[in-house]
Amino acid sequence: MGAMGLTEAAIQRIRAHDQVIEIALRIGDDELAQAIVDLSRTGRRELLSIGLIPAFTEAEASSYEMILTQHLMPEIAARLNGGAQAPLILSREEVGDGSASRLEAGELRRLTGQCWSRSDFARIGAAVRARFDPDGRNAGKVFATEVIGQEPCNGNLLEIALGRVAAPVVSDPSAAEDWFAERILHAARLRGVERPVPVWTPEMRFGFRPEPAEPTQPEPGDPEPV
Repeated sequence: MGAMGLTEAAIQRIRAHDQVIEIALRIGDDELAQAIVDLSRTGRRELLSIGLIPAFTEAEASSYEMILTQHLMPEIAARLNGGAQAPLILSREEVGDGSASRLEAGELRRLTGQCWSRSDFARIGAAVRARFDPDGRNAGKVFATEVIGQEPCNGNLLEIALGRVAAPVVSDPSAAEDWFAERILHAARLRGVERPVPVWTPEMRFGFRPEPAEPTQPEPGDPEPV
C-alpha cells in the first residue's frame, strides 16, 4: 500500500492521468485538437468493445456518451484546429447534420457540460479496464473512457480543450448555465484557492505550491539593502 492506503496500481493510474494533463497544458491548439478527436474515436471503440453501442455507428447518437464523443468532442477539436494549416478531417458520423458546428460558443460549453454531467464514464472506464487490464499489469496506461471521465476538478482533457474554444461567459454561473465552471469554482473555494476561476488550473491540485521566484540580483550602483 502507498500513501493514503492506495495500491501501487492506483498510484500509477493517478500519475498516468497527471501526465495526460501536463501534456495538454504544454501543447498548442492544433496538437490538442488532434488529441481530442483521437480521444473521442478511441472512446467510441471502447464503448463498442463492452457492448454499449452497436457496430454500425452512423445511426443517430442516442446517449449522452455518444453525443459527447460522436459530435461535441469532434466539434471542439475542429474549432481548436481552426487556425491550423492542415485541416482536421471529420467523418460523416462526426459531422452529423451539422448542428454542432452552428452552436454559439456559450451554448457549446453549456451542452458539453450537461452531457458530461449526465454521462456514466466513471463506470464505463472501470468496465473497460476490467476487460482489458484485469490483472492491473498496465496500470500506467490510461484508457480513453477513463480520460474523458476524469473528474474536472482534478484536471480533465476535455474541459481544458473546451476552455480554449469556449471560455466561460458568466463569472459565477449556476450548474444549468455552465456545469463545468460551477463545479470547478465550488471545488476551488473548498480547496482554499486564493483567486478561484471558472476553469481548471494547476492551483486546483491538492498540496499545490507555486515555484519560488528567482531572487533578483541588484544592478551595479544600487544601494545595499538595509
